[in-house]
Amino acid sequence: MQLPAVVTQAREFWQRLRTPQKLTIIGAVLAAVSIIAAIVASTSSQPMAVLFSDLDPKDAGTIVEKLKEQAVPYELADGGATIRVPESRVYELRLALAREGLPSSSTVGYEIFDRTNLGMSDFVQKLNHKRALEGELQKTIASFDEVQKVRVMIVLPEKALFEQEQKKPTASVLLHLKSGRSLSKLNIEGIQNLVASSVEGLSPADVTIVDQHGQILSQVPRETSTLAGLTATQYEQQQKVESYLTSRVQSLLDGVLGPGNSVVRVSAELDFTQREQTRENYDPDGQVIRSEERIAEARRSQDSLDYPAVNSESNATKVRTNYEISRTVERIVGGVGTIKRISASVLVNGTTKVVDHDGKKVIQYTPRSQEELQKLTQIVRNAIGYDPERNDQVSVVNLPFDTTVLDQPEEEPTFSLPRGNLVLGIAALLAVLAALWALRRLVLSPPLRRRIEEILVPNAVLHLAPDGPAVPALEPAAEAAPVAQLEEHRELSPYDELRQRVRAKLDSAAASGLSEEDLLIEEMKDRIRRFIHENNADAIKLIQSMINQEH
Repeated sequence: MQLPAVVTQAREFWQRLRTPQKLTIIGAVLAAVSIIAAIVASTSSQPMAVLFSDLDPKDAGTIVEKLKEQAVPYELADGGATIRVPESRVYELRLALAREGLPSSSTVGYEIFDRTNLGMSDFVQKLNHKRALEGELQKTIASFDEVQKVRVMIVLPEKALFEQEQKKPTASVLLHLKSGRSLSKLNIEGIQNLVASSVEGLSPADVTIVDQHGQILSQVPRETSTLAGLTATQYEQQQKVESYLTSRVQSLLDGVLGPGNSVVRVSAELDFTQREQTRENYDPDGQVIRSEERIAEARRSQDSLDYPAVNSESNATKVRTNYEISRTVERIVGGVGTIKRISASVLVNGTTKVVDHDGKKVIQYTPRSQEELQKLTQIVRNAIGYDPERNDQVSVVNLPFDTTVLDQPEEEPTFSLPRGNLVLGIAALLAVLAALWALRRLVLSPPLRRRIEEILVPNAVLHLAPDGPAVPALEPAAEAAPVAQLEEHRELSPYDELRQRVRAKLDSAAASGLSEEDLLIEEMKDRIRRFIHENNADAIKLIQSMINQEH
């Protein structure tokens, strides 16, 4: 078939349609085209990646203008602070924009001194040094995984003539944390010490850290020399010991009883008293000579009263020996934070099983035996390092747990689709329904229905009696023959049977105002529907042949 003929037939077919049918077909076609275009666009679009994020409005506007000049597709997010471009061109565009100094509001560090100015004043020099120091600290703190953006401000006072008049430097840090992230106490103290160690004369206590919500995160570092600082440190040490012992006992019970069948609480009393003891031990049997002194004296005397004189001589020797007893000196310094007493309380659930009670499934609770409780008590004692000399206490009690919330049936997870795919699916379904409705209106239009009946009825009748004799065409006189004459024939054709049943209904349908032709049409429609339902392939061929004859 040539193209002009096809166009002519299509024009004639379009002109035969009524206005509602034309509007329906146009709407269905437009909806289908729109859905197909949206699906193709969503599947063929290039993946986008972040070019820059957390931009100032000024830098974002400048970068967008540059992208428009280069005809680069882009997307804006986060209120214009984030710019996305095709993933394949991210690095190329970053290098190109960096050559033009974009973004210009990036953090400046010590690179500020790469270009020196001989005419720079001392005030500008100090200001640049402060900016460089703040920028380097911002870069360092921004490397934390939890930190999205950071701002550091340092106050450096002028040098005073007298030391007692010298003011201390201070610093403040503003942190923008990522969504759902937080910093631990150790991280906060680390930032405080990092900033304090980078600025001369700055103490960690003078560094204030605030998050984007205005909450103060920093705390004054504890000094163990003060009573308050020592008490806080002792309390943390006690919590660590209790948590450690609790986790040891809980892990053992979970392995024996199963998770959720035991609750453990451990209370530890620590002794933070610092004792220093000096002990001396003497061994009386271990005498040793410490020192020995010997004195020898020789004397000579002469009595002058006698004559001749009488001479006398005397010699004396003295020995002094000092003995030292063996002595041992011990200097003992007691440990700080030793365990003074431990108390452990353990709640144990019984066993449960599902039994059949009067045709219903019920949960039966069985308490644990005394032998099991004794074994569990011994396990807990070994886990905490039980010492009877410290007057430690361990209590294991069997009580039924409240599991009413756990016994409730869980809701079945619902299947969910991404919002974009859901919208496309709904739109595609609506387009298909609109097309089917338009086709139905077209097929069921009065001219087309009459044409289908003219073509399908003879074929349907022949199909209903394939093995019978050929059905002759009825003459007008035969059609008007009474029912009594039709019954005289031995073999009635299916078409005659159809007319016979229709005539039999005329009497009952006379009251409703239906004519013979109307009843005959309704019966033929019923036969056509059954024929189409039972012989889809033949019906399709008949419709195609009818359409070809129409054109």
